[in-house]
Amino acid sequence: MKNPIKFITVIFSVLVLFSCKKNESYSTIQSKQAKTELTVHKIVINEVLDGGNYTYLNVDESGNKYWLAIPYTSVKVGETHYYDGGIVMKDFESKELKRTFDFITFSEGIRTTEKLIATKQENPHSNSNASSIVETIKIEKPENGTSLEELFSNKESFSKKTIIVKGKVIKVNSDIMEKNWVHISDGTQYEGKKSLTITTTETVKVGDIVTFEGTIILNKDFGQGYIYGILLEQGQLKL
Repeated sequence: MKNPIKFITVIFSVLVLFSCKKNESYSTIQSKQAKTELTVHKIVINEVLDGGNYTYLNVDESGNKYWLAIPYTSVKVGETHYYDGGIVMKDFESKELKRTFDFITFSEGIRTTEKLIATKQENPHSNSNASSIVETIKIEKPENGTSLEELFSNKESFSKKTIIVKGKVIKVNSDIMEKNWVHISDGTQYEGKKSLTITTTETVKVGDIVTFEGTIILNKDFGQGYIYGILLEQGQLKL
């Protein structure tokens, strides 16, 4: 990116993304600074731009107009939608649109109802239903590697250590903070946690079987209550 990205408030999730825990506060755009809100965001779509993996929306929230980026979704000008939170970024350059946004909010997605329904909206970014994909995955642990169940059940012992994991890519959030946010599952789980988020410069796609080596980081705090419980950072693909 031409300009360094500076956080105002930080989240695939991706990303991404994401395996991310958050408190109830979230920042929306207002002029040159962020204002903390405690409610669900109700927006009206003013403009829609197709940016490949992302849909860029100019929205109006109670008279406050700003840009919102979501995984590719078909929406129309004039529609009313809702969302809960995301990442606000300054001086973000979209390579697809060849445009730099002064401020833009990245969110996991929007919905048509104020209340989050029990059947969670599928993330269009994954191009499939990640939950059902995870249920059918059965991947052997790599040589000298670690299964996700082993990692999640004893994560403190892996903190700041370099490990090898193997799994199926179930979601990818590309080119956020100059990284790709890759979510993998190997079919194992611990206390309901089934996927691991990996930050990497490598390019993979949903459905790929991949082996990554990287460093485990716990409780990474991006500020404003956004904390990743566990990440594998600087992931490198292994043959």
